[in-house]
Amino acid sequence: MSSAAGYVTDVAYVPGFYPNLAPSAIRYVASLNRVAPPKVDHGFNYLELGCGLGRSLTTLAAANPTGQFVGVDINPEHTALVQKDIDRGALKNARIVTADFAHLPNDLPTFDFIAMHGVLSWVAPAVREQCIAVVKERLAPGGLFLVSYNAMPGWAHLQPIRGILRQYAVLRQGDSVSRMREGLQYLVFIRDKHAKYFEDNPRAAAYVDGLLKQDVRYLVHEYLNEHWTSFYFAEVASMFRGADLSFAGSLPVHTNFWDLCVRPEFQELFRTTQDRLVTEAHKDFCANTAFRWDIFVKSPRLTPDIRSRVEAMDDLFFSVTRPGTTLPFQTNLGVVTSTVQGPIYQTLLETIGSGSMRMSEILATPKLSSAPKEELARAVDAGVAMGLFDFSSGPISDQTYDASKPLVIGCAFNSQLLKNESLSGRALALASTLTGTGYTIGDFDASILDELVQRGHDQLADRVDARLVSSGRSLQEEEKPVTDVARRSQLVKDACDRFRTTALPQLFKLGIVTNA
Repeated sequence: MSSAAGYVTDVAYVPGFYPNLAPSAIRYVASLNRVAPPKVDHGFNYLELGCGLGRSLTTLAAANPTGQFVGVDINPEHTALVQKDIDRGALKNARIVTADFAHLPNDLPTFDFIAMHGVLSWVAPAVREQCIAVVKERLAPGGLFLVSYNAMPGWAHLQPIRGILRQYAVLRQGDSVSRMREGLQYLVFIRDKHAKYFEDNPRAAAYVDGLLKQDVRYLVHEYLNEHWTSFYFAEVASMFRGADLSFAGSLPVHTNFWDLCVRPEFQELFRTTQDRLVTEAHKDFCANTAFRWDIFVKSPRLTPDIRSRVEAMDDLFFSVTRPGTTLPFQTNLGVVTSTVQGPIYQTLLETIGSGSMRMSEILATPKLSSAPKEELARAVDAGVAMGLFDFSSGPISDQTYDASKPLVIGCAFNSQLLKNESLSGRALALASTLTGTGYTIGDFDASILDELVQRGHDQLADRVDARLVSSGRSLQEEEKPVTDVARRSQLVKDACDRFRTTALPQLFKLGIVTNA
């Protein structure tokens, strides 16, 4: 098995976009936890360590043209493909580096943001030390560092699955993909023959079915790395304390609200715990956390009151996630079901329901003047956490498309994605400069959009149907391929109509598509 310090390199990773890596998401969570985020209006520097195939890096570079993005990966197959995306997308603000973390180029600047997703739990201890050294040396004062990792105690009952997969795969012949496939077959065999581990751990038995649906290349990188490790939060916090970093929050946003993560019978415990590091440990046990996205800050500048917080983050905009939403609004984020209702939320819905507003504008709204500003900001934050509201790095457009006019894709990066990856079998994240992040659509919807842009609305369904047939792909209905031609044509027509009435207006709001 080819590796670098125990990391699998004979199989390329799978491309994917991770919204948590967006500067706007990292900045918002920092501000939520009263840490002033880096200013970005005059440009910023962003580094992703272990960027893999770089789809997050390139999407974010396209969505944030004033930022300078650098990705680092040790696998030359990965970096060659990233460079191809950079060239195709004409991304003048993105750079890819083939190197390990101990040998970065000398010309790199300090960075306002450093992100490291899918690295910490999968590399050798010596490489982790190199990561810490890079962050300590390269993160600017006030800069934010995002790190993801497999977490305890959520992995406690699943770690034996990883152990047996790797132990079995090491004994087999062939490349890592072949070994993983044989390991999965063995796992299914012992599960179906009622091995005692699976009898005692029914969730683990069900977990195997989920593995069988995953891309085998992903499973190779997830499970076969020699130094695979899961961490308690306290271990990671201690690790980066050595790089002079302080904890500044976590993603997704709702994980910063303990009452959205733990059942009511535990909540008194959190009301009486003042130490945030202890609170996070409690929360992980109550929620059985298996994966964490943590944000740390170097030399933080705190915002002790609402005025200073608003000053630090007032370039972010808030809007209603789904227009037409009414109260009460209910959501379940994995552990508890929460309900949003009350006059403050109703007025907020009315205030930002037709557009997006800065926090300062929301707080200054006459209809909301009777509510204390701290309480009002808290309501906005809680609404974001529960999915009622969303935030973006710019104002969401209120334009609507004119079906009589041609459609235009706003940037070269999105155009090349539609051209090269429609009907690829995986979702596509299109860059939005209004939100500063990516907007994900299915690969079939991507083919519809590409046809609309290339040749307009006339005979759209027929063209998309022909494109589907020529690609060799098939539509699925009730988890079975559709073989009847008439039925397939009807499904394609329905999909085109649905795309034009739902997805296309949203793409216009995000500035991804415009009229010529």
